[in-house]
Amino acid sequence: MNLIQFSCPVAVWLLLAQTLPGGPNSGPLNDPKNPYDAPVPGFIGPDGIGKARVFTGLDENDQEIFQNPNNFVNPLFFAWASAASNYHRSDAGTSFNNPNLALGPVTGDQFLGVVSLGDLTTQQIADNAQPGTITLKFPKPIRNGSGADFVIFENGLISQSNTGGAGIGGILAELARVEVSADGVNFVRFPCTSLTPAKVGGYGSIDATDVFNLAGKHANSYGSSWGTPFDLQLIGLPQITHIRIVDIPGDGSSLDQNGRPIYDAWQTFGSGGFDLDAVGAISTSMSYAEWPQLATLDPTQRGEMDDPDGDGLPNLLEYAGATLPRIPDASVTAFELIEENGMKFTEFRFIRDERLLDLTYEVQVSGSMDAEDWATVATSTAGGTVLPASGQFVISESPASGITGISVIREVRVRSSRGPAPRYFFRVKVSQLPKIQ
Repeated sequence: MNLIQFSCPVAVWLLLAQTLPGGPNSGPLNDPKNPYDAPVPGFIGPDGIGKARVFTGLDENDQEIFQNPNNFVNPLFFAWASAASNYHRSDAGTSFNNPNLALGPVTGDQFLGVVSLGDLTTQQIADNAQPGTITLKFPKPIRNGSGADFVIFENGLISQSNTGGAGIGGILAELARVEVSADGVNFVRFPCTSLTPAKVGGYGSIDATDVFNLAGKHANSYGSSWGTPFDLQLIGLPQITHIRIVDIPGDGSSLDQNGRPIYDAWQTFGSGGFDLDAVGAISTSMSYAEWPQLATLDPTQRGEMDDPDGDGLPNLLEYAGATLPRIPDASVTAFELIEENGMKFTEFRFIRDERLLDLTYEVQVSGSMDAEDWATVATSTAGGTVLPASGQFVISESPASGITGISVIREVRVRSSRGPAPRYFFRVKVSQLPKIQ
């Protein structure tokens, strides 16, 4: 039997991949198994993965009406941009000019939640005018963790008309380069790829599978909310504090890492150029006191041993296992029967989050469940890999998410290395590390 059971609803997303002709990269939405840049949902919940909760008006009783009213911002994100600087809009547009709209959580609102970087004209491009830019700062460093480290949301939309380029089903995208910095002064640019073969026109669409490492290639409007992931491993930085986004005029004058022209919807007006909604940080270190989910609870129910959703897991274990303390979502099992070479093994499984630097996870085994009979056979401390105490048990880890590239939440598997053994009882002991003064 297992005494502590974990599940991870925010990391188990089983979706149907969208298949589009074109390059090897991800489609504009709902493409979880793509190995390159699978889009990340900005919202999850009962109304569907990647469906944004967006205010649509008031009813006859002046009550707010929402599209996808039961959804909520994806709790995968531990931080959002907290300050904006060096905002420059390249055109003369007078709307969508508030850089503060890029701060805080994703909205999925294509009109009310974005700041535009503007679209260069032909003459400006010829004069080497500066494209639109914005720099965002984060409250804590974004680390180079396992898989994607941050996600950028732009208000791209799935085209419903043949206005050029990829036509219906392509994404009307206004793309941008992404640069990052550990000090706000020295920036490193992500390399990017664009295989779009020709200009697409002012409101034409592109095939998202032809684009890699350019923000804006995923849909985040009209009820959908998907963002583009970026992995610091690709540029070799251990951590960053600033992200700079630079608009690309989609006439082909801007080139990708291999010297190919980059095309997107150009020239557009009003909310011209790249329209930034939000940037969410995944690989941010965390402690229980900082855990964003505590803010969703009644102040009297925020203690480590409180169980506000009544699912049998106190808040500390919800935190440790990447579940939600306000929704009854505890797992019913953490075991699986494995058969190899005619022998059957009982495999114990649980979830850990490598971003939680204030916890120790101890895998313990007992033959009797007596209080003095529990032995620790593996340990993870301060976000580290689960390490076995001896060779008696085999420990393995893998990403727990159904979305390729989201790897900070880990599934740990434990089983005997000596074949079928006498009956074991397993448990995970979670404890907080002493606070550093």
